[in-house]
Amino acid sequence: MPKVEIHAGGGKKVLTVSEKTPLSVITAPYGLPMPCGGNHTCGKCRVRAIGQLSPLSEEEKRLLTPQELADGLRLACSAEITGDCTVFLPESGGAEQVLLSGAFQGAETSGWGLAVDIGTTTLAAYACRDGEVVASAGQRNCQSPYGADVITRIGAAQPELLHQLITTQVSELCQKVLGDAAAPKDVCRIVVTGNTTMLHFFRGYDPAPIAAAPFTPHSLFGEALPASQLLPAYENAELYLPPCISAYVGADMVCAILSSRMWEKKETALLADIGTNGEMALWHKGELYACSTAAGPALEGACIHMGMEAAPGAIDRVTPGADGELCWHTIGEVPAKGLCGSGLVSLINCLLQTGRMDETGALCDPEEAPDGCGEDCVLVGDSGVFLTQKDIRQVQLAKAAICAGIHTMLDACRLSPEQVDTFYLCGGFGSYLEPESAAGIGLFPTSLKDKVRVLGNAAGSGAAMLLADKYRKTARKLCDQANLIELSASPVFMEEYVEQMSFETE
Repeated sequence: MPKVEIHAGGGKKVLTVSEKTPLSVITAPYGLPMPCGGNHTCGKCRVRAIGQLSPLSEEEKRLLTPQELADGLRLACSAEITGDCTVFLPESGGAEQVLLSGAFQGAETSGWGLAVDIGTTTLAAYACRDGEVVASAGQRNCQSPYGADVITRIGAAQPELLHQLITTQVSELCQKVLGDAAAPKDVCRIVVTGNTTMLHFFRGYDPAPIAAAPFTPHSLFGEALPASQLLPAYENAELYLPPCISAYVGADMVCAILSSRMWEKKETALLADIGTNGEMALWHKGELYACSTAAGPALEGACIHMGMEAAPGAIDRVTPGADGELCWHTIGEVPAKGLCGSGLVSLINCLLQTGRMDETGALCDPEEAPDGCGEDCVLVGDSGVFLTQKDIRQVQLAKAAICAGIHTMLDACRLSPEQVDTFYLCGGFGSYLEPESAAGIGLFPTSLKDKVRVLGNAAGSGAAMLLADKYRKTARKLCDQANLIELSASPVFMEEYVEQMSFETE
């Protein structure tokens, strides 16, 4: 049987595998990005592999440049092992920590507890004591190789495997934060939140019905159970899974609403968690409205040529220099590796404001991509990072969906953006986002930019609040009273979606 030598994170491991095993099988445990879920469309699962491998596929010939092929790069989703070989994983493909976003708001709890937010891209865990966060940690979701978005991940048709992966990762991450906090391992309460699909995977339910009409999930949760059923290390703990509003407005949004405390105020407040699935909520005259729009993974970097998550090396801000050169800043102030969502928005706004891109999204003076990808592009200064014309089109689709969703939800209440008192932004993308840039490209109405309040990881914050019983009643009440707005059936949404496709703003 073939032997595979894997080099990753400065270490080496040798595996024995069956002949014709896809490279993706052995790279999956290392978190190698595969946003398309192995459908051979994104080209992100590049690895350097030498030795006995299957001939180049048509997808590899199309997605890899001549130079990349000469350097021994292969697509893990396409290449199969036919004999002994060596695989070199990229530095960013390991289990590196991702940054946790924003300020954390503690809850009124007593004793030790754990709050976990299972995001589609990132996991965050918090060790809490008496309402304060003592330690926190974040990691890339280990399910990421099976798709960047929930629909692709459901389509992987491996619910049992994805259940096992996520429960193991949650357990290990919880142990890590408890160790960092020097906390007792036998905590009393654990709250795990996430969108409806992520909670299905965690609970062990098949999420397939979520992906097809009539989009009826197995459960909308709001349940407490012995933690040992899913997390064997916690024999004496209670595990609480917060309630979801619908198949696409999940418990993470309920927790974010809870954390914002918009439900305690008389103001008109809008809350948005902008990502692959843009979830939004509106609080107006004591009524809660909620909707979800499929923005796609562009704003999280998944379908962008040099896109990446908000991790060290990601360009998160771009500004025009005095000489017209694009000036850039990276998370961690380390050499640039790619563009995260906030950097993508910042760059496009910069191009728009300086006239290097017109309102239709067309580059006015395109350059040739340095890797020879064959597309028009713009270089981000001397960073080595570039943005292609196709990337811009992906952002157009995403921002149109988000802004159209906001307008549609406001229209349902006969409100204009000017009548919103506070605009809450949460999640990793929202926490790094520059309101001026976001409004500049039309991600949300310009009249909201001065009303932005960043909440950070509001889902994690709300999960910590749910360690206390009194907030569980509030969460249930919010779900029960929520008015769900189905954008797919709304003529207003379709009209707004077309209109918001342009980068022309108010």
